[in-house]
Amino acid sequence: MRQLAVSSLLLVIVLVSLSAYLRLNHSGIGCADWPTCYGMIGSASDIAPTVESTFERLATEVERPLSWATPAHRLVASILGLTILAMTLLAFARKRDRLLASAVLGLTLFLAWLGIYSGGLHSPAVVMGNLGGGFAMLALLGWTVMRQSQPAAQTPSAVRKWTVAALIALLLQIGLGGLTSANFAASACPGLPTCNGQLLPGPGLAKAFDLGRSHEIGPRGLAIGGPERAAIHQLHRLGALATTVLVIVAGVMALRAGFGATAMLVLVLIAAEFAVGIAAIVTELPISIAVAHNWLAAMLLLALLRLLALSRKQQAFR
Repeated sequence: MRQLAVSSLLLVIVLVSLSAYLRLNHSGIGCADWPTCYGMIGSASDIAPTVESTFERLATEVERPLSWATPAHRLVASILGLTILAMTLLAFARKRDRLLASAVLGLTLFLAWLGIYSGGLHSPAVVMGNLGGGFAMLALLGWTVMRQSQPAAQTPSAVRKWTVAALIALLLQIGLGGLTSANFAASACPGLPTCNGQLLPGPGLAKAFDLGRSHEIGPRGLAIGGPERAAIHQLHRLGALATTVLVIVAGVMALRAGFGATAMLVLVLIAAEFAVGIAAIVTELPISIAVAHNWLAAMLLLALLRLLALSRKQQAFR
């Protein structure tokens, strides 16, 4: 069971990275004309004659670096589905961890359905469904593996509380990052530290949370956005500050409590994630930086789960 969980976790880590690349590349971050092509979601009939035809765009996609990402994503997802099915069958055969295995299997089926019937990666609901489902699967499989760790003999309750708070903040921040992507808001705030001269999110924030709407498309096939883009981007930045503080506090307290390697890993990852976030703004968000931002968030989530498993009470382990 543990071997299947570890194998599934490694596959999910790969899948999260590939999914991030595909989602961001399809939104226009990976195109040669970034950021002018950002949010290119119109059909060929919606796009002006100066824009490539659908056939030409597909031919260009094949010639781009990482053009193998789509078939690789499908291959890894198929293998992952088989390992999770095996894990679920084993859980029911041994009458252990059935609820956890069923939840992971349910997420797998949901993501498979979303990939087949979603109709594209530009719907806000589809973006959030893919990102939320992927990170939920990562968290469940991560906990399945991490909880096997032997808890420390004596752990201050404050370490557990701050770790839980940091985990909650990180999950909320991942959700805000998904909303930023779903609203094509990555380039809405080019400066630091304010967003177009404003420190707090401006008007239109509620619209950014509306997952059921369809993006309005301009004559060149570009998604048209309003003030909600800058609002959700700035909220994501403020969330990053709050999350960074909570994670640093949890990491420092864990370091003082004797969780050396894991605590240091948490601190290194949050520092790297914060630095990559700033680099994304300064460098106008190349796709490599954007994918690294997603990947580091996944690694930080696993590191915090590891810290939570080590800081549990021993009676909970038994």
